[in-house]
Amino acid sequence: MRLHIGIDDTDSPNGMCTTYLGALLYRELSRLAEPIDLPRLIRLNPNIPYKTRGNGAVAMAFEADEGTIPEIKDLVLSHVGQLSDFTHENTNPGVAFLEGDVPGELREFSLKALREHVTINEAERVAREVGAEYFKFKLGRGIIGALAAIGYPLERFTYELLAYREPENWGTSRRVNGESVFLADSWAYPFSYDNVDPYKRTVLITPHGKDPVLVGIRGIDRGKVVQVFERVEFLEPVAFYQLYKTNQNTDDHLVPKKIGELRLYDSVVVRGKVARPYWERGRHVFFELEDDTGRIRVAAFEPTKKFRNWVRKLLPGDEIIAAGGVKEHEGVLTLNLEKFYPVKLVPKIEFKKPKCPRCGGTMKSKGDYLKCKRCGHKMPKKLVPVEVPRDLEKKIYEVPPDARKHLSRPLVLPGGEDKLLELL
Repeated sequence: MRLHIGIDDTDSPNGMCTTYLGALLYRELSRLAEPIDLPRLIRLNPNIPYKTRGNGAVAMAFEADEGTIPEIKDLVLSHVGQLSDFTHENTNPGVAFLEGDVPGELREFSLKALREHVTINEAERVAREVGAEYFKFKLGRGIIGALAAIGYPLERFTYELLAYREPENWGTSRRVNGESVFLADSWAYPFSYDNVDPYKRTVLITPHGKDPVLVGIRGIDRGKVVQVFERVEFLEPVAFYQLYKTNQNTDDHLVPKKIGELRLYDSVVVRGKVARPYWERGRHVFFELEDDTGRIRVAAFEPTKKFRNWVRKLLPGDEIIAAGGVKEHEGVLTLNLEKFYPVKLVPKIEFKKPKCPRCGGTMKSKGDYLKCKRCGHKMPKKLVPVEVPRDLEKKIYEVPPDARKHLSRPLVLPGGEDKLLELL
């Protein structure tokens, strides 16, 4: 009998990690039943406000004897009950079990959980429809992710190797030789990527929270991912590691929409024109984008660093394709920009002093008139409009690696441009 298991919402900002719990279970359950594939790490809607960190759920599937299934379920529920961080108000674990094949209704539900806002009631309804068994802890919001992780199609996927710390080191700084990470990355890139930020010379594989994760190494080649891990020099013990198959860096969260169709928590690609000059507040850069259905504020927030410089080069009238998540910022619906592509740029006009009509020399401003530096000729102060080159190219601009959402696909990977260029 094929048994699918989904788990979500066991962690909190104060510690624990659903992937850690999933990795422990995968190891133990593999002694009781035959795993069908690697465990799955499924990232869901990144815009949901009550998510815990990366909003990732875990699923796994086994071929199990019917007599063993009750023991497997008891083991899963016991681990979730013992290891979840129930002290945090936003930690509301959920577990789901499904026997047999995954029905189409559950696949549709999982994609909705990726791209929209889904309620606990919706999750319970679909569970009843498909015959899934579910268990709620506290509010039980985790059943949404648990069911979605089981049903997720995962037609495009990447890999992430997660290595875990010994419990006595949880909550302390990760101890990894940074230079070894840069060397391993240069050897494997782009088959393994986002291990470092080459511009800031920082290591990206080590998280900063109190969770059990020591490093997370991503890639499109599972062999290269494991070899990067083997090349990294660790300065503290590694308890164990687990390779996950995941929807990270697939852009599967992005859906093409018109601006008038945008709703809170959507992840979208839109095409429109810049409606007014950009403005800044608190190091964040904002502008407005409009199409024939409406207008929305767009933001490049401070953590996107140099990406904001490209946003500042946009002018009113520029036509662009923009991708990002719809959130509320200061009470205003805002598209948090992940990538953009300039489709059509308006001319940029600057007003400059003319050359001297007598000798071609440089004119100098003298109050309300101009005077030639070379021959002294004077003339009324009248500036000349001159079209100057635009500093934007017809290419996709993306946020830097340390500001990238888990689901956003880097341009270095095949298909990193697909979702935006569909709207050309």
